[in-house]
Amino acid sequence: MIELNHAEIDAVATQYGSPFYVFDPAQFRSNIWRFSAAMRARYEPFILGYSYKTNYLPAACLLVKEAGGYAEVVSRLEYDLAIRLGYDHQKIIFNGPLKREQDLDIAFSGRAVVNLDSMTELEFLCDWVKKHPGEKPVVGLRINVNLTGADGESHVQAGLKAGRFGFAGENLDSAVEKLSTLGVDLVSLHGHSSSNNRSVENFHTICRTLCSVREYYSLDGLRFFNIGGGFFGRVPKELIGREVPSFEEYAAVISEVLLADPWVRKNRPALVAEPGVSVVADSMSFYTKIHSEKTVPGQKNFITVDGSVFNVKPTMHPYNMLFRHIPESAGLGDELLCDVVGSTCMEKDVILQEISLPNPQPGDYIEIKNAGAYTIVMTPPFINLAPAIVAPDGKGGFELLREAQSVDHFLACYNLRTLVI
Repeated sequence: MIELNHAEIDAVATQYGSPFYVFDPAQFRSNIWRFSAAMRARYEPFILGYSYKTNYLPAACLLVKEAGGYAEVVSRLEYDLAIRLGYDHQKIIFNGPLKREQDLDIAFSGRAVVNLDSMTELEFLCDWVKKHPGEKPVVGLRINVNLTGADGESHVQAGLKAGRFGFAGENLDSAVEKLSTLGVDLVSLHGHSSSNNRSVENFHTICRTLCSVREYYSLDGLRFFNIGGGFFGRVPKELIGREVPSFEEYAAVISEVLLADPWVRKNRPALVAEPGVSVVADSMSFYTKIHSEKTVPGQKNFITVDGSVFNVKPTMHPYNMLFRHIPESAGLGDELLCDVVGSTCMEKDVILQEISLPNPQPGDYIEIKNAGAYTIVMTPPFINLAPAIVAPDGKGGFELLREAQSVDHFLACYNLRTLVI
């Protein structure tokens, strides 16, 4: 990963403003390649569908396109972005819980892979088929996967008792029957389930569930087994306090379950995976400048920076991100036990807790690593405007990928006229 010195950081900050993100395209490309290679070594054919919602930086999405990957989108915003970037509709996977009728019209007409999530979307499909006789939409169903472990504990994200996405039970029966009555081929089963532990066991459950659904309903026309995302990438042990599975370990479990199924061995539907965090998190760092130091006697030292927790971990998870202190000058000084806090007026705007910094001073910078997942897509213009994103230009400098948001950008959607009351 790229690491800048103080002079380099200062040069970028002078040109584009502080704070800012640095995107490492070589790291991102390497992650995409390693993930795909791990899966293809165990199972062919394989399709990588990059999760746009994790980080829809166009530069990243275009690298996926260049590598032959699909765009996995969950909204019309993301669908339109993929089209704007030159994706063929047939290399778009349209997931998500809210697909409006007009959104589905575009996706069905373009023959994108549409994984339906509700009976409402199925009704939209019924209407569309009646209006377009003879046309063949590419349709899948999202399956609600039970991630309750052998211990009776739920492994759904945030410990929720059950996941809310996809079809199960009588709804699944009705959906399969309705598709058959319509004469629409069901070509995809989608089993993405957001877990609280990203374990290989979850993918064992997902794959087993998809195989069972295919067998129970005799879905012999399936072309895609989509296992979704929820993988760990390269996460240093010091970040979360334990080792995480490798891409190869995930691939071994997934292929073992799928290839144990005779129908899968014979027919080889494409395995689709939708990585996001695992391929983009460590491809972006956030650089923020120290503004001031404050001590609350007998309680805590605070270092305030010009970024915020919303820039680096908007979900406010409890882990300290990996970081690096870049001093303006290599002066001597005592280690300071402190919290690094952001520039917003929220007490919970804490970026790093209980860390030691050697003589931190205004004008120093702090780099927060692994800041590529769910950051730029979830950062609102809350108190501060969205910062710039840059990447190496191959000439020793940096290229602007997203300019820092201006007040004009911020106000463009608002009516500034005084209301008549």
